[in-house]
Amino acid sequence: MAVAQHVPAEASLPTRSGDFRIRVFRTRGTEVVAISRGILRGPQPVLVRLHSECLTGDALGSLRCDCGEQLQQSLETIARAGRGVVLYLRHEGRGIGLANKIRAYALQDEGLDTVDANVALGLPVDARDYSAAAAVLHELGVTCIRLITNNPSKIEALRRHGVAVVERVPIDTTPNPVNTRYLKVKAERMGHLLDPIPAPLHRPLVTVHYAQTIDGRIAARTGDAHWVSGEDSLRLAHELRAQHDAVLVGIGTVLTDDPRLTVRLAEGPSPLRIIVDSHLRIPLEANVLTDGVAKTLVATTPDASSERAAEIHARGAEIIRAHAAEDGTVDLRDLFKRLRARGVRSVLVEGGRGIITSALRDGLVDRLTVCIAPKVLGEGIAAVGDLNVDYLRQAMTFQRSRFIACGEDVVFYGEPRHDDGEPREDDGPAA
Repeated sequence: MAVAQHVPAEASLPTRSGDFRIRVFRTRGTEVVAISRGILRGPQPVLVRLHSECLTGDALGSLRCDCGEQLQQSLETIARAGRGVVLYLRHEGRGIGLANKIRAYALQDEGLDTVDANVALGLPVDARDYSAAAAVLHELGVTCIRLITNNPSKIEALRRHGVAVVERVPIDTTPNPVNTRYLKVKAERMGHLLDPIPAPLHRPLVTVHYAQTIDGRIAARTGDAHWVSGEDSLRLAHELRAQHDAVLVGIGTVLTDDPRLTVRLAEGPSPLRIIVDSHLRIPLEANVLTDGVAKTLVATTPDASSERAAEIHARGAEIIRAHAAEDGTVDLRDLFKRLRARGVRSVLVEGGRGIITSALRDGLVDRLTVCIAPKVLGEGIAAVGDLNVDYLRQAMTFQRSRFIACGEDVVFYGEPRHDDGEPREDDGPAA
């Protein structure tokens, strides 16, 4: 096993994530930076992140990868735990070096993915060696770890070098309009374990997505919503559509905007379009009924007109009748249950205000993605209505929440905390 030599370079490192110690080690001609917090030696497993250097992602904020976000999340995780270490490794471009990585980027610009670009250059897909990392861990007295990673290869490599990995701690990043394909390739071709939220058993996984101004408006007081967000956020919206089985909006959105709800600014199929329309007010000339690009389903209540339903059906749309809520609108719980029975496993809710509010209030949202544009409207249509919150302690809170830049906008991503005990696919048998 390689031996790590501690270079006489050590200091405190206060960061936005917390206070750390930074040390430098040299082994096999390379330097390894250890960014640590707390006492590492001891019998309890230590949180560890092996982070491969990425100039473009870590320092320049490139959206082509998720490296910078992974580094920040790892530091935040260790800061919260009070004990752990990030090893910053000189592995630029998965070990091929900066110049070759930029050459690979150029081939990706021409259409190759991250794996095929390396192969086209005659380079290995992943040339990283973790022996130096293992040597530094041993020098630090760390032999039993909880590894922050989605990459099984890191676990195997450390175990080969005598480091006991007792747990994999997943690290989840938010896709942006540029790196969605990159993340998909990492999962499908490189074996990375990108953990999705486990789907509920009796309804689809629900993501709510909308664009708002800084002051929380999704439209001006006239109803004008073209366009709240910038071009990058629009591409993100299309990426999200391509990732879901269905996209759902209320009839108000159709009457105001006449959207197509298809995928045009990204790669991927257009999802099933669902229009929630309690009184079947949808115009027969609406884009979702006339463009023929994707299937449309109109969700209504048992009281809606059969004659009007027949006219809509004649336009090619399917009618589904769900239970009515107390106010006469479509009961979203019942609708989602019926959708899941039809094989719809994921739904992207894009509006409007009433649908978003109902989904949040009824605890039906698994992910919230909000594009926040640098605009102020003052009076206008708020994104979310009354959630029956009277005190701050009742406010909806989120786990795994974060903000990322998206062109001129900022995107908030979070998963609402639910205590309803709703069964999900990865739940084990009841005790």
